Parts: sequence; C-alpha cells; structure tokens
Amino acid sequence: MEKLSIKEKIIYRFIFNERRVYKHWYSRFLISGVNYNRILRVISRIKNFYNWCAEWSKEGVVMENLAQKMLLKGYKYTAKNLFHEAAGCFHVGQHIYFLDIKQKNEAQDRARKNYKNAIELYEQSQKPIRIEIPFQNTIIPGYLRLTDQKNRPLIIQINGLDNIKEIENHYLGNFLLDANLNIFAFDGPGQGEMWKNMKMIKEYEKVVSTIIDWFENNTNYNINIKKIGTYGMSYGGYLSPRVAAYEKRISCAVGNGGLGYLKEKPKKMNPIWIRDLLHVTGHKKINDVISEWKELDIKKIPPLDRPLLFIQGGMDKLIPEPKKQADYIMDWATGEKELKFYPDGEHCCINYLDEIIPYTIDWLIKILS
Repeated sequence: MEKLSIKEKIIYRFIFNERRVYKHWYSRFLISGVNYNRILRVISRIKNFYNWCAEWSKEGVVMENLAQKMLLKGYKYTAKNLFHEAAGCFHVGQHIYFLDIKQKNEAQDRARKNYKNAIELYEQSQKPIRIEIPFQNTIIPGYLRLTDQKNRPLIIQINGLDNIKEIENHYLGNFLLDANLNIFAFDGPGQGEMWKNMKMIKEYEKVVSTIIDWFENNTNYNINIKKIGTYGMSYGGYLSPRVAAYEKRISCAVGNGGLGYLKEKPKKMNPIWIRDLLHVTGHKKINDVISEWKELDIKKIPPLDRPLLFIQGGMDKLIPEPKKQADYIMDWATGEKELKFYPDGEHCCINYLDEIIPYTIDWLIKILS
C-alpha cells in the first residue's frame, strides 16, 4: 500500500476529531453494539486518529475481561451482552483504520473472538449457525440465523468494503429476525475473515450464486429458498442490486448508500476510500485498482428487472455526487423500483436509521410475501 501523503498526514492528525468527523460516526458505532456514553468516554481519550485503533482496542480488552468475570460468576446474560460490546469496540477500532494493518487485523480478530464468545451463550434455538461454503480454493464463512417460523424468506446481508459479518449485520439482523425473516451474513472476498485468503473480486455475484447453490443443496433449515432478498450498505449498496441483476434466483434487492459509477480521478477521491480499495483488493496503487475496476459502472451490466429499494443521503461525504449516483441507479433498473432520498442524510443515511430500518423491513415483507 502507498505511503501516507502529506495531505493524509494532515487529515489524520488535525482534521479527524470529534467536532469535524467523529460525531458523524456515532450512529454507526451504536449499531455496532457500543453504548453511547462509552463512545464519548473513548473519544475523549483519543488525541488524534493515529491513536484510534489502540484506544478502542484498550476498551475492547476492558469489556472482554469484564465479560469473562461475569461468566465466572455465572451471569451468562450479562456476559453475552458484554462480549457483544467488546466485539463492537474492537470493530470500531479497526474500521477504516489503514494506518497500521497489523494492528487493524489484530483488532478484527479480537472482534470475531468476542462475537464467538457471545453467541456461545445463546439459547440453542437462537444461536447463529456457523456455515462454511467452499468457493474456489477457500471458503465463504458466514452465520445463518433462523426465525422460529417455517418456510420464511431468506435475506442475504452483503458487507461494505470494510465491514465484517459479526457486527453491524448482527445488529440489523436482530430487526430482520423480529420480522420473521431468515438471514445469512457472510464475509466475501477481501472482507473480514476472507481477506487473508482471497482479495475482492469484481464478479461478486459469483460469491452470492455459490451461497444460493449451497442453500438449494442443504434444505434442512426450513427456508423458502424461492424467496430471497439481498440487503447491502455502503459498497454493499452497490453490490446488492448488482448481484441481483445477475442472479435471477434473487427476488428483490435493497441498496443503501451505494454508488452507481466510479469516474473520479484519484486526486479527487476521498483518501479513506482510496485506502479501503487498496486494502480489499491487495493493490499497492489506486491507478491499478481503477484500471482493473474500470467496469465499476452499473449501466455496464444487465439491468435489474426485479424490485429494488435504493436509499441515499444528499450529505454523503464518501460517495461522490450522491443524488446523481442514486438517479443513475434508478435509470438503470427496469423493474419495480423506489428511491428514498434524504437531502440531509449522511453516508448510508446513518442519521435516519430509525426510519430506514423499519421501512426497509416492511418493503421486504411486502415484496416477498
């Protein structure tokens, strides 16, 4: 990966702070399972972004140790929730932190470890089921969570560039489960657990097709495999409609905060996005990513002819020209489609999740019923 530019060094040391940046991330931290007041306490200790991962990892260790103490006392419910919050702290620490990849990977490993500790304390009927699906020369790791009703639809949750299956998708999954929808959250190439063995591929639809093949061949979960929806946020907001366009077994798609094209020159791109792309693809220079991913244009693939719900925020600082991107995707899709645009919405409309999550679930139920 390229060394930090002077511009990046200035941004990470002086621009990234609570007033300018961190306060816009709070909702994202909340859906990672971290308490609001704990967020404030950790943020108050961070001098600049260079200390970000270290401070959040320290808090993760505190929570993990407390969870272990509660478990030794026999307080399983308390321990379960503290393990989840510890996982959230480690995840927040590693998220978009590309200043020290070794430190990032260690925090991410600890997030996975604490998630496993948490789900071991679930009642058997509610426990996420670990599934490993063969793909090329490696595996697609994921967790299946089942509603207690038979023959219900399956929602496949698709990560963003730097997300992992255990955190935000678990929180969002709680709402989907409450609505009696089965969910499968996974790490794809370049994401989470799969990053070490395989970097991001352009043809991400091959990953989701392999997942659907697996469920068609493993029918002992009482899932209605004829009713499948995809749900993705951030870069997953692009991947969700893309894979649905290619994979005809998908009934509908939800994209939140995605892009429809990538046309910006490197000098104008958000530096965090550049680092993220380099990390997930394994490339050292952004021009190599652009050269390989020049097809990152939704109109260069077959149009989606099934229902699409797309959500976009007008104040998105990560996605360039957010309204134009959303309109571009709407123009591409040929099936039933709906755009929910929030003029003051931030990335993934994270400041409107209280409206977006229930609306999305109602939309999925309507389409899949």
